Amino acid sequence: MIIKKRKKITAGSISLKGYLGTFIGLMLISSLPVLMYGEYLHEIASSYLKWFLVLYWLLVSLIFTGIIAYQKYIAFDIPLKRLSEATKHVAKGDFSIYLAPLHSVQKYNKMDHVFENFNTMVEELGSTETLKNDFVANVSHEFKAPLAVIKSYADVLQEQVAQNSELNDYVETIIAETDKMALLVTNVLKLNKIENQIIQTTMKEYNVSRQLVDMMLAFEKVWEEEKITINVNVPDDIFVEADPEMMEIVWQNLLSNAFKFTSAGGTVSIRAQKNIDGVEVEVIDTGNGIDKETAKRVFDKFYQGDTSHSKKGNGLGLTLVERIMTLMNGTVSLSSKVGKGSIFKIWLPVPEKDIDN
Repeated sequence: MIIKKRKKITAGSISLKGYLGTFIGLMLISSLPVLMYGEYLHEIASSYLKWFLVLYWLLVSLIFTGIIAYQKYIAFDIPLKRLSEATKHVAKGDFSIYLAPLHSVQKYNKMDHVFENFNTMVEELGSTETLKNDFVANVSHEFKAPLAVIKSYADVLQEQVAQNSELNDYVETIIAETDKMALLVTNVLKLNKIENQIIQTTMKEYNVSRQLVDMMLAFEKVWEEEKITINVNVPDDIFVEADPEMMEIVWQNLLSNAFKFTSAGGTVSIRAQKNIDGVEVEVIDTGNGIDKETAKRVFDKFYQGDTSHSKKGNGLGLTLVERIMTLMNGTVSLSSKVGKGSIFKIWLPVPEKDIDN
């Protein structure tokens, strides 16, 4: 189990008694003319001095309004802003948030109780999430050994049966499904490590141009079998600041998706260009495209918008891509049109020494 240090979010505070004190104090100040010159008010009202009295009360009103507004800002606006920021972190899966109380335990007010209940809720959610992740990781890990055994026996069977027999088809199905299950287990373990910050990233400057070309060549058998045209527009020697092994997972998943959803005779392209602040890489396919509603959920876990291709994936590839890009301080975005194809755009930071060049 991983114990994360809780992030403390503090907020300003002021007691509601402060409002009452402010009100009484300013009420007394505004009453000074009456207390000091009450017997002369009828004379003041009929002279030019009444304007000074009006200005005095106007000034008192402005001061009163300003102090009350400041107290409201300190007592409510700042704590609510902190609470809003904390809920955003929790919504993104960060359960290490902790809201510091506004007062000591003896002087708790309703806002303090709200913060206390929020902290309790986050702690419970964090415990539940940790148990879930540990369970998924342990179960997934236990699947690896039996899957390896099934795969090895299936390989042996395939060598001993005739190529065109019905039994060979059965064995091929076993191998294919075993490979699919093994990929799912691998992706679940990778995702679990990333989300729990177990995986160690090695950020360094490296040649992403070479990596992109190598990854495209890894799919040579696929594009030849499907007669898919490929276009590679990648300038030489583009360097980025990232983890090469993690980025390999990104390109693997994006290219795998592109070839999976591109019909025979279609085109898969990869483009890269260096901008002032970073590097943009686009993986483009001429597949069926994705509608707007599906596009909103493509990065969700286990979500597969096109069920006709569900046997070729497990719905974790794009989730991994998004999580890795967050670790790499980069971004991933999708633009797609139904019937036209899809474009996945990756942005990566360049080494600092290259920004000024």
